[in-house]
Amino acid sequence: MRVLINGLQAGNRSGTGVYTTQLAAKLVALAEMGTIEVFWPADIPLPDGTAGRESAFHLTARMSQARRIWFDQMGIQAQAMKGKFDLIHYPANFGALLRRMPSVLTVHDLTFLRDPSWYKAERATYYRIAIRRSVRNARRIIAVSQATANDLTNMLGVPAERIDVVHNGVDPRFKPIGEQGRREVSAKYALADPYVLFVGTIEPRKNLPRLVEAWSSVAGNAGPSLVIAGRQGWKTEAVRESVARSPHGKRVRFLGHVPPEDLPALMSGAAVFAYPSLYEGFGIPVAEAMACGTPVLTSNVSSLPEVAGDAAVLVDPEDTIAIASGLERLLSSESLRSDLRGRGLRRANQLSWDKAARQTLETYRKALAGK
Repeated sequence: MRVLINGLQAGNRSGTGVYTTQLAAKLVALAEMGTIEVFWPADIPLPDGTAGRESAFHLTARMSQARRIWFDQMGIQAQAMKGKFDLIHYPANFGALLRRMPSVLTVHDLTFLRDPSWYKAERATYYRIAIRRSVRNARRIIAVSQATANDLTNMLGVPAERIDVVHNGVDPRFKPIGEQGRREVSAKYALADPYVLFVGTIEPRKNLPRLVEAWSSVAGNAGPSLVIAGRQGWKTEAVRESVARSPHGKRVRFLGHVPPEDLPALMSGAAVFAYPSLYEGFGIPVAEAMACGTPVLTSNVSSLPEVAGDAAVLVDPEDTIAIASGLERLLSSESLRSDLRGRGLRRANQLSWDKAARQTLETYRKALAGK
């Protein structure tokens, strides 16, 4: 079995970028030399744990958007056939629109079908066209949650027997960080305790205007600040407007993209990690926050109850009062926060990238066996 992974999404500062990086590293380390190889962006360092396996990564120069689309659709298949690979793995939602050889496709979510208004119009249109052809042409599909698997069946008619549910893992660097490490990161970003933390791309689906409004109603004059860490996405005007309306808007901090090495301490130092997203295929930041021992508030929709289990306060993300009530419960109850710390650590311990890689190898075997 020889598999070529399209790893160019590794440079994306999002869940698909984390998935591509972690899975490529684990698969290359697990497999025999020459079994798994990866097309990798030349401007991104090779993932941790791959020393001695550098030859498995084919470094690829940055491409224009048009050339990247061509490469994703045609170029990688040509390279795979030239290199006598048996299978291509497309790890970031979209695969081959023209089927020239067997492939496995990982689908993270179908949010662009559920509510296209969460995206720029041209992007949503491309996604809607590409996903239908991608799932049709893939020999097997990996869904990162049962919620996404259900969406594939209900929204695109993909038979359940073609889908393997493989949960994402948690990078071992996400763990409770001691006081010294927390202080260093707080000083670096000029943060004052306590703070409520959100981590993720700033985009409509993340529901930040409601989070700002809910936090504003419970923050008071001496309560926690609100810290928003993540890259600027699209359609961000409503978030800025909600901060401008808040009577405590000056205590909302936008940190922008935070390097991965700072996130564990940033999460460990938060009084509450708040992630009331409207819809998620998995929600990696929720798992990472739980691994850091941080009490979590998240949504009771899509995959988030599946990921959090009994280790978070779950709320209706479209109900600002419910979000505020959940925040107030967490901020006012040390016993609740302590209970959720323990539950969160246990839950996060069940989510492993090693396990995900082994399950992915089994999907490859099924695909090559024609199952």
